[in-house]
Amino acid sequence: MTKVSIIPCVGEDSLFSKAYNGFYILTPEKKIFLGNKKDRECRFCGKNSKETTFKMKAHIMPEFMGNKKYFSYFECDNCNQYFGQLEDSLFNFAGIFNTLSTIRGKKGFPKFKTKTSDFQAKEFGTIVQKNHDPENEDAFVYDEENERMNINVTMPSYVPHDVYKSLVKIALCMLPDDEFSEYSNTVNWLMSENSTQHKNNPFFNVFRKIGGNPTMFPEPIAVLLRKKICKNTHKMPYYTLLLSYGIISYQIFIPFNNYDNHLANEEDIIFPIEERVVNKIYLDNKLSELGVDMVSLSSIEKKKNEKHKASVGFKITEDFRQNNI
Repeated sequence: MTKVSIIPCVGEDSLFSKAYNGFYILTPEKKIFLGNKKDRECRFCGKNSKETTFKMKAHIMPEFMGNKKYFSYFECDNCNQYFGQLEDSLFNFAGIFNTLSTIRGKKGFPKFKTKTSDFQAKEFGTIVQKNHDPENEDAFVYDEENERMNINVTMPSYVPHDVYKSLVKIALCMLPDDEFSEYSNTVNWLMSENSTQHKNNPFFNVFRKIGGNPTMFPEPIAVLLRKKICKNTHKMPYYTLLLSYGIISYQIFIPFNNYDNHLANEEDIIFPIEERVVNKIYLDNKLSELGVDMVSLSSIEKKKNEKHKASVGFKITEDFRQNNI
């Protein structure tokens, strides 16, 4: 079995910074439409405008992330509907943290309900809680002194494989045309039915961080990074995707491309994790340890009743108290 080294990286001189270059960045400065508007051909199924339709507005990133500016011309309506089904799992995978991100999506601010409370954003950065049974509240415990909210909730159901496919799809949208052919195997996997054959594939993980970054992200930011070709990067994947929205940051590595065929014969491979996704653990106000939250997304079985415990920064205001009933 291939040994995988997960290396959290912090700072400009870190392994990640030395190994990867920012190749393509989507930042919310203006609307972006990728692809050719005149000669439509779907990047995913290969059909052109004579074989299928392109009437829907195709989002590169889901609307629930706050995406109102990143679109493509190379995604047909049938593939758009398929990806929409996958995105249901990506949305549920974040669960309560979509609500805490306070981002308005297509259907408004997302709600999260427990047996005792309803949570919904009032505006960006502000959450309203309606507590129906304060005496039995155990899902949300407030540490007012340290301005933390300790969470213990049951997450919505999701299919791990679909979560990973949704994230890879974003990366494939960002790839330049002249390199896309090297990812034909990736596209074939993306468009095929879920299979158990990838159960032990080390690529089928997402590295994530909930909160802890200097700022929240009111609109999604995606960065596709390509490794520098040299002796020291030989055991690293060719492309990695960083994606942040609200209080959530993800990192994945892109599977099945021709550039990484040699990794199948390596005894060990290296996954450098970028600072935005690294958890910094402090002891006596000093940085003592770097951690990484890695979640396996290889399973094709729906995850149900999964518990999630977390602690996030949360300042209680008078507005919050007045709406807390």
